[in-house]
Amino acid sequence: MSSPLTLNSILGSVPAFIDACHAELTRCGFDAPSLGCEMDHVCYRTETTAEYRAVLDALVPAAGEVLVESMIGGRPIATVRLHRPVSHSGYSVSCVEVPCPKEGSPYRSGLEHAEIVVGSMDDGVEGNARVRAFVEECERLGLGFKFKTGAMNKEVNADVSHAFALEDGRRATIKFHARPLYEVVEWEKEHDAVVAVPADYFK
Repeated sequence: MSSPLTLNSILGSVPAFIDACHAELTRCGFDAPSLGCEMDHVCYRTETTAEYRAVLDALVPAAGEVLVESMIGGRPIATVRLHRPVSHSGYSVSCVEVPCPKEGSPYRSGLEHAEIVVGSMDDGVEGNARVRAFVEECERLGLGFKFKTGAMNKEVNADVSHAFALEDGRRATIKFHARPLYEVVEWEKEHDAVVAVPADYFK
């Protein structure tokens, strides 16, 4: 009789990935839990469309529910809200983002990024004022982040990112945005901004 699937058996060790991200944040001089900054989600990359569907089938409904599956950048991305958030090292991760592979942008399977919330409810999900202010604060404090700012001018859910290497050699990223992904999803639903996955996409 096979063992029941767990979040870690589906995605790999989520706590170990949180620890790796926290170690990098600390190395850069940023103690997210002490500052009350939420790690709202982690992202699991898949190498094939078949793997994407298999991961979602394993996660839902056993470990969580799909908040949204929508077309972003020409392929589906699903956001799964966990039944039980992963509480570890001062963080409580409530969602998993699973992108379907994008042609011309390959990734190895595995946990690839985490996102940190650096804003308040008043900042909302639109615009980038809070993210810009965060970058300026980090520069003023001399923190060790090397930000990529290509996504900082998005109209909704703007972010900046910092890349680092995991022990297994894979590249990982920590992103910083004003509000958590589950709030972004709710905003998208309320503003009819969700682009449905075509019925024949997986055929």
